[in-house]
Amino acid sequence: MFAKLKVYLIMATAFAAFAGLAYWYYLDTQKALRQYAENQGKLQGAIQTQAEANAALANDLANMQIAFNTLTEEFEEARKQVESVERLFAQGTDGREMSVGERAVENPAYIEEVLNRGTTELFRCFEILTGAPVGDEDAQAKYVTCVNAISNSDTE
Repeated sequence: MFAKLKVYLIMATAFAAFAGLAYWYYLDTQKALRQYAENQGKLQGAIQTQAEANAALANDLANMQIAFNTLTEEFEEARKQVESVERLFAQGTDGREMSVGERAVENPAYIEEVLNRGTTELFRCFEILTGAPVGDEDAQAKYVTCVNAISNSDTE
């Protein structure tokens, strides 16, 4: 009888130890699950922030591409204008190749008149660009391109 009681006591102790171990495992697992849920929430927030940053970056990249294309077109136009001016200085009125120095020796009054007129027109264009009123004589002048560029930029 004492032997049976001993066996029951050992079995009850083993069962109690097993139940205690199971309870500790349950509590530890629940604690880990809560921590994992908190981490998941933080990760979801980080993913949302990253998605917003990616969208903003894509938008900025598209704007930069548009600006780059516009600047490239404007640069190409400016390059063509510079080539046109270079051709004016490299060719005489009769079509033959001639440098500005040769022209100045050949007809100094003409060179002086052309440079003075160009300088006057350039200064008037700068005046218009900095806010001077555009008069009727300005619309008829040779620097209509300057006036038109200002008019087009005002309408946009």
